[in-house]
Order: sequence, then C-alpha cells, then structure tokens
Amino acid sequence: MSDSFSHYWAHEIDALALAPQRRHSCCYGDFPNTSGIDADHDIVVVLNGTSSGVCPPDLDWIPRDREGLVIADAVSAAFTRHIDVDRVDALCWSWQKALGGEGGHGMIALSPRAQGRLKAGVGRPVAKLMRLHNSDGSVNSAFFGGRTISTPSMFAVEDIHSALDWAEACGGLPALVNKVADNYSVMADWVKATSWIDWLCANPAARSSCSITLRLSPEPPGGSEEKDRAKIVSGMIRLLEAEGAALDIWSYGDAPPGFRIWAGPTVEADDLAVLCEWLDWAYSQMCEAGTMSKKIIAPSHKLAYGES
Repeated sequence: MSDSFSHYWAHEIDALALAPQRRHSCCYGDFPNTSGIDADHDIVVVLNGTSSGVCPPDLDWIPRDREGLVIADAVSAAFTRHIDVDRVDALCWSWQKALGGEGGHGMIALSPRAQGRLKAGVGRPVAKLMRLHNSDGSVNSAFFGGRTISTPSMFAVEDIHSALDWAEACGGLPALVNKVADNYSVMADWVKATSWIDWLCANPAARSSCSITLRLSPEPPGGSEEKDRAKIVSGMIRLLEAEGAALDIWSYGDAPPGFRIWAGPTVEADDLAVLCEWLDWAYSQMCEAGTMSKKIIAPSHKLAYGES
C-alpha cells in the first residue's frame, strides 16, 4: 500500500471480514515491491493514487494464468493510461475524474472469472446499491447489458456521453494518454528547473503522470521543519486563491504539506505552464515576507487546476 485509497480498501476488507489479508506496504510516495505477491490469492490494487501521486509502473507482475481475482481501482486511471485488462478481473472507475463528468457515478467491468465468482456466491448480505444478484441468487445479467442499479440523473448521463464524444474526437484513448504525457512533461520540466519544489513520489517509474503531487524541497528557505513547510504552502495557496489563479490545490488530507494538481486529459499543457509561473510568484511572495527577498511579478493569466 502506497496511497490513502489503498489503505481505505484494506480497512474495508478488514471491516467486512471478507478474508485474511496480507498488506504489501512501503513508504508514502512509492509503490510496494511486488515480488512477494501471490497471484493465487485475490489482489486489490489502486492503479492511480491521487493522494500520493503513485501508480504501479505496469501490471506485468500479475500473471494472466492465475487462480485469484484482481480487483483494480481505476477511478482516476481510466482514460489517463493504458490498462492491461487481461490482468484485471474487476475494474471500477468513475465519470468524474479523467473526463470531467459528474461525481458519485461509478462503473464496473467484470471478467468471466469474476462473474463466475459472483455465481458461486457466499450468501453474504449485500447493500442494494452494490447488489448484482437476483432474488434467487443468480447473477442479474441485465447489468451487463446497460441496466443501472439505481437511476442516475439523465443530465449526468448526457454529460458523460458528451465527454466520450469529445474523447473520441480527440483521437480516442491514445490521444488522451498523449495529452496526459504532454501535461506531465510540462510539470516535470518545471520541477527540474525549480530548486524549491520536489516530487512527493521520488521514484519516476511509480510516479503518476496525471495526479501531480509536489512538496517543498527538503530544506526550503524560511525553514526546514514540517510546520514551516506547511506554513509556506498554506500561505502560497491562499495567495493563489485570492488572485483567482488556482483553487483546491492543497495536498491530500494525510499527505505531507504540498500541492496536488490535476493534469488529466481535459487540462491543456499551456495552461499548466502558466500555473507554474503563478506558483513561482506565490513562492517569491512568501520569501519576501520571510527571511529572504525574491521578487517575481505576478503572471497575467489566471487558472484553476485542483484535484477533486
């Protein structure tokens, strides 16, 4: 586990007493070593951790010929990266993230093996919102033909149809992945050229290209303790909000003080470049108010790219 949402999955498995589990953990901001994972057991993996900016470099460690099921949380990974679906049995994602749809709407794709597990059943009570069975215990096949468990807003449905039309017009998944790569490149170039900022995920192979999570460099001017960094970050964000330049770019609740910026396919690379200018400006303002002077003129463009 390397992300807050991985921990949420683990806690849910414990709370529901589904089965004994083995947690594969590492330091916050990296992806665990997968060499000890036994694919004869079920695996739960988060494909893009938005709180830490971490994702598995690939799924090659999951054999196609396996006994266990692989449950993949692709809430923010869908439409931002290629997913080897042959190595996944249950894939869940939302309308909200990559395509900018409405929140609260989830999708799930199940492999034949996962559907077979449903048919086997275990007689556990399941909340209606999650129930894929008929009253007699058989799998409700209508859900795999387009039926919904609950009635969604038709405005939300039309909105996601429009988003999918836009994605297709852009060139489909390859084009969306390329847009994300371009966005990441802008942010990576800026981080490389900027002494006071650093990645929260130090491992480039495990770094998310769409969930940009940043922290102040280990010894920023004005203080190196975490409380000092938190004060600098908080001051910068409030300056940017006051200017209408960036909204909701706070780091995730249990992440170290820093910034969390969405760089998915609905975001333009040029706009992210301007956002970097605003971050430089905000940092210079904090420096000027603190122990050193570093004056930068405020950019003329105003943007907002937070992680919802």
